[in-house]
Amino acid sequence: MLSGHQGLRRGFVFAFLGILFCASAARADNGTVTAASLTPVVHVPMDFSGDGVADYAIVRNTGGGPSGGITWWTSAPTVDLFGIAMDRLTPGDFDGDGKTDVAIWRPGPAGTAGFWVKRSSDGVAYFEPFGQSGDDPTVIGDYDGDGKTDLAVYRAGATAGAQSFWIYKRSSDGVVVTVPWGMNGDFPAPGDYDGDGKADFAIQRDGGGGHAIFWINQSTAGITQVSWGTPTDVVVPGDYDGDGKTDLAIVRGAGGGIQWWILRSSDLGVTAMTFGLSLTDFPCQADYDGDGKTDIAIWRPSATPGGSAFWVNGSSSGVLVRPWGLNGDYPVANYNSNYHSN
Repeated sequence: MLSGHQGLRRGFVFAFLGILFCASAARADNGTVTAASLTPVVHVPMDFSGDGVADYAIVRNTGGGPSGGITWWTSAPTVDLFGIAMDRLTPGDFDGDGKTDVAIWRPGPAGTAGFWVKRSSDGVAYFEPFGQSGDDPTVIGDYDGDGKTDLAVYRAGATAGAQSFWIYKRSSDGVVVTVPWGMNGDFPAPGDYDGDGKADFAIQRDGGGGHAIFWINQSTAGITQVSWGTPTDVVVPGDYDGDGKTDLAIVRGAGGGIQWWILRSSDLGVTAMTFGLSLTDFPCQADYDGDGKTDIAIWRPSATPGGSAFWVNGSSSGVLVRPWGLNGDYPVANYNSNYHSN
C-alpha cells in the first residue's frame, strides 16, 4: 500500500469536490479500414482538437454536491458542461474523426446505467444504456479496429476467484461481445499490446511474493504473461517508446516521489524515473509534444491562484510546465491510470 497522496494509492477513493470519485484507465487505440487491409493508426489520447497532440484538460464540479454538474476545460480550447459529479470520465474517439470526445459513464441498474457521449464531429450528445453499477467503464477502446472507440465495461467476478468478463459493443456492426478474462481480485490493464490497432484484454494479478503478473490476451499474438511490478502498483498504460504498442508501465510512491517504471515493448528495456510528488500529484501520461510517444506527466494542484499546473517530462521537448486548472479540480488525463479498491 502506498502512503501519502490519495491520487496515487491503490484502493483509494479521493474527494472530488465533496464527492467520492474513482478513476481508472484504458487507452483507446484506433485503426483505419481500407478495402485491402486494416492499417493501424495511433489515436492520441486526450487530443480534443485533432492536431495529434494531447490537450490539457480538467473537470470541475460547478454544480456542487454529488449530483452537481461538471464542467470540462480543455486547451483545445473548449469548455463543456457535461455530466455530473458522480459520473466516471470516459473520453475517447467514439465517432472516428480523430478527436477525443467528451464522454462519461453513469452508474445505475442494468438498462439505466450507460454512456453519455458528445460527438466532436457534430456536437450532438447521445446516451446509450450499457453496463450496470459495479462495472468498470474505463476499459473503453477500439476492440474491432475500425477507428472508433467502442463502448465497454469490465465486470469483476462476484466472489473471490470467480470469473470476470469484458463486455464491449463493436462500433463496426453493433454486436455486443462478452469475453471471459481475469477473475475477482484482478485489475484490468487494457491497451493494444501487439500493435494491430485493436484493444487487447489484460489484467494485473497478485502473483505472490510481492510480485505482480500481467496476463494479456492479444488479438493477434495470443496469450502471454509478464511478471512486472508489485500488486499495489498503479498501472499507467501508454506507448512510451512510440512503436505502436502499449508498454507495461506502473507508478508507485517512494520517498515522497512518484517512481515510474516502464517495460518498453520495442526492446524489453526498462525506463525508470522519479517524476512528481506522491503527496499531491496525479499521473497524467499522454503525448503532449506530438512525437508519437507517451510522455511521463503529472498534474499538481495548488491553493495559490494560477499555481495548479501540468508538469510534463516530454520525450522530445524536455520538461514543460503548463498552468491549468484550480485547486480541487480533477485532471481528465488521470482517467488513464488504473485505480481500484482492493
